[in-house]
Amino acid sequence: MKTVMVNLAWIISGEVGGSEEYTTRLLAAVQDAKPNDISVSVAASKKLLENYLWLKPLTTRPLYGPMQSRGYRIIAESSQVRLASRHSDLVHHFGGRLPALRTSNSAVTIHDLQPLEIPENFSFAKSRYLKWALKRSVEGASVICTPSSWVADRVVDKLKVSQERVRVIPSTWSTQPVKSNPEVLARLRDQNVILYPAATHLHKNHLTLLDATERLRERHPNLTLVLTGGAGSAETQVAKRLAQMRVKVLRLGRVGAPEFAALLRRADVLAFPSSYEGFGLPLLEAMHAGTPLVAANNSAIPEVVGDAAVLVDTNDAPSWADALDQVLSDGVLADRLRKDGLAQAKRYAPEISATRLLHVWREVT
Repeated sequence: MKTVMVNLAWIISGEVGGSEEYTTRLLAAVQDAKPNDISVSVAASKKLLENYLWLKPLTTRPLYGPMQSRGYRIIAESSQVRLASRHSDLVHHFGGRLPALRTSNSAVTIHDLQPLEIPENFSFAKSRYLKWALKRSVEGASVICTPSSWVADRVVDKLKVSQERVRVIPSTWSTQPVKSNPEVLARLRDQNVILYPAATHLHKNHLTLLDATERLRERHPNLTLVLTGGAGSAETQVAKRLAQMRVKVLRLGRVGAPEFAALLRRADVLAFPSSYEGFGLPLLEAMHAGTPLVAANNSAIPEVVGDAAVLVDTNDAPSWADALDQVLSDGVLADRLRKDGLAQAKRYAPEISATRLLHVWREVT
């Protein structure tokens, strides 16, 4: 039997965004697949293991110490994770880089190339470190995984990696049961709801959506824009623009799974104006929930949504307003987007993503 260790030392729950959901959902899908030729173990902080109780059937290796410290995590990966994985046939590092000290056979998942392509999202020191770590990681990995073909092509082009070494493992939806939160629905009664779940990072492009929503004020007097997600690098600019809004905006910050599930099913449309995505998990969540989509036509977004969204030029606020108005006003279009979204989401079913990941683990020798 092949033994695979999964390194989750880099995950601090609630702080790393979509990459946490991507990784934990893939692991859940692998666990549901019950492979009889692969034994999976997980190295993670005690807190993370407590947050994901469904990991219990797997062999878990708790990591000790102040894992919330980035510097300590880097040390722990080269010490505790390396020690825990010394008898493993393969170690999969889902955090985008390889530790300095590691076992011989390593897989690395690169979620995107933000440090190279939008370095302004990071401090100077962090950007320099991540650029160096990316280059070293692709040189040292036995196989490189990405969540989309778009990222795979960028890795090949920007990091000069052979296409044969790259594998696309798309995200999937959660199979964990979630109960909707009725309190959220009560706050949105009799409203036309646009939902955007994203931290206020600059590339998430909130300002374009706010300008577009303001243009809909007269066409949809009962409109509410719902924003979820924490504060990011563009928080000051977004907060200033929000103070000027005449359209109702409900800002909820980070929300739990039950509340988000309720919001997603209540929303008349999910808007996704982000200017850079390696995958864009909310897109899949919307399609799986049957929520119509209006999204930006850049990066991995067209690949993920296929024909299941109205695609708009990223920074064109008037076009965003027209597209959102069309979905809110045209029931036939909204129904078509729901139907196409449900069909597109099936391409990312848990068993499909699990099969791809297991194939990668089997082929690395």
